[in-house]
Amino acid sequence: MLTAVLALVVIASLSGLLLGLAASRLRTADEPVAAAIDALLPQSQCAQCGYAGCRPYAEAIAAGRAQINQCPPGGEALIRELAALLDREPSTLDPAYGVDKPRQVAVVREQDCIGCALCLAACPVDAIVGSARRMHTVISSQCTGCELCLPPCPVDCIDMETLAEPFAAPTTAATAPCIRCGDCTPVCPRHLEPHTLYAFSLAGEHRKAAAANLSACIECGLCERACPAGIPLVAYFQHAKTQLRQAQHNRVFAQRARERFERREARLTHARQQRDSRLSQQHDRLRAAEGEHARRAEIAAAVTRARQRKTNRRAAPQHD
Repeated sequence: MLTAVLALVVIASLSGLLLGLAASRLRTADEPVAAAIDALLPQSQCAQCGYAGCRPYAEAIAAGRAQINQCPPGGEALIRELAALLDREPSTLDPAYGVDKPRQVAVVREQDCIGCALCLAACPVDAIVGSARRMHTVISSQCTGCELCLPPCPVDCIDMETLAEPFAAPTTAATAPCIRCGDCTPVCPRHLEPHTLYAFSLAGEHRKAAAANLSACIECGLCERACPAGIPLVAYFQHAKTQLRQAQHNRVFAQRARERFERREARLTHARQQRDSRLSQQHDRLRAAEGEHARRAEIAAAVTRARQRKTNRRAAPQHD
């Protein structure tokens, strides 16, 4: 009986060790994927995806615990990028997590602000400045539009304003769809394939358009003149270029937002550690004081007993 129990213990220990090694290897394998996913996320730290921030969401996607369509700030463009990165089929944004909408920034109605400072602690990227009982304001160039400052505000003095959309898609309609006749290719002075660039631009696959050398286009308009469908090709190419510039701007913005978030987390962690250290020291001093008090009380009680014995001896009758 004892031999069987020992065998089970050994088997369980080995199984736990093997599972731990496997989990460690899987985490190591997932880390580069999670980092690549995190680099594409908007770094709004809004938690709309159901996770505490962009990095936890990236780790959940890498581990297969979350889908790529749970990030409303990233929208359909992010879903396409994640699908391309992970070699998956793109899907639509899951409405359970929100809707795709233009980027917004928080604005404090300063005349209504009471200076409670509750929004300061809620902002994950330190984009709100102010102090207690003083007016607060939002640094719009640093606001990620996460909306986390709205619930704590007791007077509802924070509004979300939509930023102007400078990169609207072309509105001029083609007389007919592209039939890939190829008439635009021979006339291109940069030896590009305008119909291919148009297909990528129309589908919103601007990275593929960039890979097809979109930047080499000089927007001369010769391809438009040759197009039998009358497609405003140059307008689509201009739109794709501006979208690529906007995407580059968004990546820089997201990187800076991540850096501010990480600095804030480091600051808060340091503050918590200092607070815990102070509390621990206070607790140690209290325990030491209590011990010293108990020791002195014990000494005082011993002295009192000794004096009482001495008094009792003096009061006792003397016998010859």
